[in-house]
Amino acid sequence: MSLVRTLRILASQRPTTPPRSVAAPARVQRPRHGHVPVTWIDRELSGAGTIVHLHGGSYLSGESPQSWGWLEEVARRSGAAGAMIHYRLAPRHPFPAAIEDVLRALDALTTAAQLRPGRWVLSGEGAGAGLALAVAQVLADEALDSPAALLLESPWADLSREDHGREELLTAARLYAGPVPRTEPRLSPLHGDLSALPPVHLVSGALDAMTGDARRLSSALTAAGAEHDHLEIPGTGGAVATNEQGPGSQQARRFQIAAVRTTLGLDDPAPAPAAH
Repeated sequence: MSLVRTLRILASQRPTTPPRSVAAPARVQRPRHGHVPVTWIDRELSGAGTIVHLHGGSYLSGESPQSWGWLEEVARRSGAAGAMIHYRLAPRHPFPAAIEDVLRALDALTTAAQLRPGRWVLSGEGAGAGLALAVAQVLADEALDSPAALLLESPWADLSREDHGREELLTAARLYAGPVPRTEPRLSPLHGDLSALPPVHLVSGALDAMTGDARRLSSALTAAGAEHDHLEIPGTGGAVATNEQGPGSQQARRFQIAAVRTTLGLDDPAPAPAAH
């Protein structure tokens, strides 16, 4: 990797806050939980429920403006708070830094009763969705407080695959995994135990580079007897709910919002603040 490319990656790893066009500053807070920065939108709604989100970016880049737009809209329309965990990123911080950060933040949040049993969901897109799945497996295996549901979009759930057709994904996988075999379940949760997970709500686009991972994960969840549903939207690409616009994106978001409301008992949510 060139020096210029490395510098660009490192520059993109600085945690951001939602653009003003997405959420007014008065709605946003950034405390640290377990020494990990977490950005909240409408934190006062956490008593009703919280969406804890892990952004994509192939473990190399931080949250995008589209990730902020997704979190704000889905949380607001669900009647819940939104929380973005800013986990450390490769190449400066390879595996297991990301999963350790998320677990540390979740432990601090639950200890402080910011996340209450049965009142939070864990979501992610792309690499963040794979990370969310790996985190949920660790929580289930160690009998720790688990999310009430998983909201996974275009999950990068198997870093050992080399047939995505995208060289940048292979590079990212190598930078993140380092010397650890990429079949390690905390890297590639598709190779882990799927039987004890909370309900999984899976969204993907039919033209997405991660469609294969999403389909394999759906089949593996079925084989494991895990509760799940899978919405695959024809004619749409990667992270359809987060990055795309139009009917496909709105269909995906309605699916996710319905899952959050049902899971957290927010079918008739209290009025949420306006988007701006």
